[in-house]
Amino acid sequence: MQKLAVTLWNYKGGVGKSTISLVLAQIAAQQSLRVLAVDLDEQQNLAHTLKLSANLFPTLQVRSSLAQDFADEDFDFFVIDTHPAKEDTIINAMQFADIILIPVLGDYFSIINLRSAFDYVADAGVGEGQVAIIKNCMTSLKMSDEVEQILDEHGYPSAGRLPRNNIITRSIASGCKWDKSLRAQQREPFLQLYSNIWSAFEQMCSGNFHNLWRQ
Repeated sequence: MQKLAVTLWNYKGGVGKSTISLVLAQIAAQQSLRVLAVDLDEQQNLAHTLKLSANLFPTLQVRSSLAQDFADEDFDFFVIDTHPAKEDTIINAMQFADIILIPVLGDYFSIINLRSAFDYVADAGVGEGQVAIIKNCMTSLKMSDEVEQILDEHGYPSAGRLPRNNIITRSIASGCKWDKSLRAQQREPFLQLYSNIWSAFEQMCSGNFHNLWRQ
């Protein structure tokens, strides 16, 4: 099978990069893929949390640095979590990846500089079709609805829409699987995000870089 590398980045902190990275890594491991999670954030939240559940995911490895020869290693799925910065380490993570995901929250501060974030990804040499936002923690609040409308009006491609879910945070912090105690309806948005990522990647591999994120 094709190897897929995904980098999560946003210049704004606290938007859910580490949590989403962990969920994607665990979903892939649950499907018996060989997964490498790379934590480039100095806080190492992803690395520390994944190590708590290491015994549950024998096909998942965690590292804290990025090497270009990772692509030659025996992994199927790469998840790269980054810190909110603009520097060479981030550019390397973007250039290594097939897909860049930018999580945004349902508040105005999350979207003020989103255009510059897309420009930064483009300056790193990443094709426009390879980058998409994740609408994270979108609730039924009026502000979230207004923010989502603005995102749609600006035409930002979206890989998925995730609700706020405190159960996941508690589960992963206690060393359990991300979907412990979740109902099927609660799991579905995260599984759909994972599916959308692979679908977009398969289209890329076939030479189609247009409308990759149309849902």
